[in-house]
Amino acid sequence: MTAEPSKIRLDIAAYGIPAGTYSLPGLAHARSIADGTQADELRIADRFARHFTGQLPTPELTPAEFNLIRDDLHEQVAERREQALARFERVVPRRFAHAVPGKRAAAWATEVTTSLHSPRSLLFTGTVGTGKTHTAWSTLRAVAETGANLRFLAITEADLFARLRPGGSASPEAELESLATVDLLFVDDLGAAKNTEWTEEITYRLINRRYEECQPCIFTTNAPGIDLPAVLGDRIDSRLQQMCDLIPMTGADLRKEGNQ
Repeated sequence: MTAEPSKIRLDIAAYGIPAGTYSLPGLAHARSIADGTQADELRIADRFARHFTGQLPTPELTPAEFNLIRDDLHEQVAERREQALARFERVVPRRFAHAVPGKRAAAWATEVTTSLHSPRSLLFTGTVGTGKTHTAWSTLRAVAETGANLRFLAITEADLFARLRPGGSASPEAELESLATVDLLFVDDLGAAKNTEWTEEITYRLINRRYEECQPCIFTTNAPGIDLPAVLGDRIDSRLQQMCDLIPMTGADLRKEGNQ
């Protein structure tokens, strides 16, 4: 935001924007609403500076000042939204490219982009073909639509294990680190692989890292919530229960019905 971002106080709620780093209005913007004199330009620029360091509350701005700041920030959000959606389009599987976010997805996306470490993660449970993966990708689209600059990774459990087993990549530990630290992680088909001592340990290490750092995740699993301890182990289940909202998805296999 500025040379000293730790001192910035940007009221994201008042301006209706996601959390992030923004370019802030200065003298050039002040000139557009000043009375034409240099003194007034400097006065307004000073008010901007005081506002962004918490000395001038949002309600004390003039309508012209507030509208200028709001419009400028929203222009930046719109540009970032285009960039975020372009990144999303590059990685979303063709099957889910047109997944439309619902109200729950949009609400969660707003939460996670406003305060990255506060919202609970999401765990979609249900039998095969009930729309879990489709809903998860629609939620990732909702995050992109906010315009927030969040990095996300999406991977199936099978691909995760293939990448992390010895010989699966040049550096399995570096791969695990990238999965553990990315802003938002989506793991599809959690618990689908045969549970072994190695798979349980890898899953535990990954989920525990994200659990400890309050990093948001999206998971899908075919296992009912009640079966998760048997499928994943007690340590993993305990953490998932505390960090996630369990969202059961029911119904017939949509793939067989040709609806997905």
